Amino acid sequence: MERGDNTVVCAQTPLPKTRLVKNEEAVSPVIGTILMVAITVVIAAVVASFAYGIIGGVTKAPSPALVVDDARVGNYNVTVTHHGGDTIVDAFTTDAAGWRNLKVKYNGVDIPWANVTAGGNGDKNFASGEQLKISVTTPLVSGDAITVVYLPTGNIMQRVKVV
Repeated sequence: MERGDNTVVCAQTPLPKTRLVKNEEAVSPVIGTILMVAITVVIAAVVASFAYGIIGGVTKAPSPALVVDDARVGNYNVTVTHHGGDTIVDAFTTDAAGWRNLKVKYNGVDIPWANVTAGGNGDKNFASGEQLKISVTTPLVSGDAITVVYLPTGNIMQRVKVV
């Protein structure tokens, strides 16, 4: 088609109308579910690792059955007996210091190893059936406390008040 001024005019065909279809079903709900499950598994693994001591830095105290005998008013001597449960490993040293992972205190003050007679097999562990005979310098009075402490964690394994 030509016009008189030598301009060529092309007939344009209109573009077809496109319609966007809204698709509510996408991949995102599936991905969201997978991510939630993965995050839950990771959190559970971390919590379990801390709980079972797999991740370092968690020191667990042993659970022995300790009994303190003769903690009565007027006594100068008490006996700590290991009646069962976990052995306290490296409870004592072989030198004059004596205490290592275990310590007995009298009213919050460490009892010197010189005041202790260990009865057992003579090794560094405090196991079932073994005893510690402890002497104090003043007679026990009502309200005094004898405390057995696991040093690596600071846990009190046994505490007895004199009555």
